Amino acid sequence: MHPSRALLQEFSGWSAVDTSCHLGQWPYRLAASAGPAELREHARRHGLSEVWVSHLAALFGFDTRSGNEACLAAAAGDEVLRPFAVLDASEPTWPAELAWAERAGFAGIRIAPGFHSHRLADALELAAGCASAGLVLQVLVRLDDARSRHPLSCARDLEPREIADFVRAAPVAPLLISGLNWAEAGEVARHLGDQVPETVRFDLWHVNGPLGVADLLAEHPSRWVFGSGFPVQLPEPTMLQLTASRLAPDVLAAITRRNAEQLLRDS
Repeated sequence: MHPSRALLQEFSGWSAVDTSCHLGQWPYRLAASAGPAELREHARRHGLSEVWVSHLAALFGFDTRSGNEACLAAAAGDEVLRPFAVLDASEPTWPAELAWAERAGFAGIRIAPGFHSHRLADALELAAGCASAGLVLQVLVRLDDARSRHPLSCARDLEPREIADFVRAAPVAPLLISGLNWAEAGEVARHLGDQVPETVRFDLWHVNGPLGVADLLAEHPSRWVFGSGFPVQLPEPTMLQLTASRLAPDVLAAITRRNAEQLLRDS
């Protein structure tokens, strides 16, 4: 067996939670698409216990409700798929959409200021609403690497300083920051005086680089969760970084499963 296949097989035994998946078609690459069947196969192939998912149509459509309804329907009755609703804080209807998402049984809320063209600070009231509703809030910093982004994309990456300002001003409640690289996550922490609240987590899909980067996660093991970005991103690089690392088994269990489960319990 090829060494990389052996490492992926090891990962599949960890019952990881993938916190950063998507339904639908990524508009800039034909192969980057997934329906419910593809997400279930992704979970089966990699031994995932849960897949947190929203619909890409809620980012690129005329409204968020259509994509959110499609996501809810895809996850209905599924023990692995956990639906997240995408809300647009710049739309005056977001309070009604948040109330609907709570009633409908979504596991959490995702916001994407860089796609919906608003400041992250404009979502502070929405963050308070999520805290009151008991819903995890996930901030999508980016979905792809700006260096290879399609020239017609209007997406804007969030800056570490505005993320830190948001964390400082938002209610103390479960918050997942998705799509930062290692240096950016460190910059967010420095802006916060290295006092990142225990309720804040960062996902790993963009923390790629030399194998030694994964070993650094041991400095703050409770701060990180596994997220692949599938199908916009390939899941294997992040999985291989973790399995090839020198992280202790309890640290790997925290990063790949327990920290994500704690986010849901705390919401």
